[in-house]
Amino acid sequence: MIVWRSERPGIDVDYLFGQVGIERRYIDWSGNCGNLTSAVGPFAIDVGIVKAVEPRTTVRMYNVNTGKRVDAIVPVKDGMTLYEGDYMIDGVPNPGSRIDLVWYDPGGSHIGKLLPTGNPLDRIEIGGKIYEISIVDAANPAVFVRAKDLGLTGTETPGEIDSETLAKLEAIRSKAAELMGLVERAEEATTKSPHFPFIAIIGKKRDYRTVNGKMIREEQYTVLARLFSMQKMHHAYPVTGSICTAAASKIPGTIVNQLSEDRGDTVIIGHPKGIIDLKVRIRPSGENVHIDSVTIGRTARRLMMGIAYYID
Repeated sequence: MIVWRSERPGIDVDYLFGQVGIERRYIDWSGNCGNLTSAVGPFAIDVGIVKAVEPRTTVRMYNVNTGKRVDAIVPVKDGMTLYEGDYMIDGVPNPGSRIDLVWYDPGGSHIGKLLPTGNPLDRIEIGGKIYEISIVDAANPAVFVRAKDLGLTGTETPGEIDSETLAKLEAIRSKAAELMGLVERAEEATTKSPHFPFIAIIGKKRDYRTVNGKMIREEQYTVLARLFSMQKMHHAYPVTGSICTAAASKIPGTIVNQLSEDRGDTVIIGHPKGIIDLKVRIRPSGENVHIDSVTIGRTARRLMMGIAYYID
């Protein structure tokens, strides 16, 4: 994350996310990262870009990658971020103070439209079989497919997904990337657009056990999902993927909407490590809905500080 004082009216800081390549010298500037976004507000406070106002300071942030505003509501004490707290996130081993992230108007982060194809449901052919999919672009784009159409339940853990299923999911994801215009041909998606869209399988609600053996009852959550990134199942559920899934649950006709329980503005995703909850504010927009904002709780922890030198 590259952070600087903003010159935009009503914004405190601008920030730019770069996904650094591991196997090749490459930085992907096309998207945003939800978990790292949670650290931008505390950083801006601690280095003096934003003045701390107890007990909570709202840092108004603009993500340059997607052109979207995100507010971070950060607990502070004695002029600095208060990191210690008792807020726990399933999939994160230690507690911290709760930082609320409010993502305003998250739709169209990549393509400019909440529904990139204009449809809540599309049909594609993969290996001679027709699959129904929903492509949604909110915070980051994702394609959703029913777990049962892949012979799955949606309660699977990362170790229970075989190579054949991963290949099928990548074929579906690649076709979705073509449909939404991220690549010209589906065959190019794995190399030219490996990160986006995410792909998620949505299952029918049921009781299940997490990878740690904890029982999650179906009444504890509203939608059962497993998300895949870079051809692997995420061990929990990423922030931007959570926002996109929550948004999709409020769009009539999508696969997520069909398999979700409606609890008003509350969406709770059941994932391999437990649950994650969000608040979604919507309003009517013609025959569809407009996603005004999605709020999610996070934690952050300061690990180090220093100076890095580079040669241009």
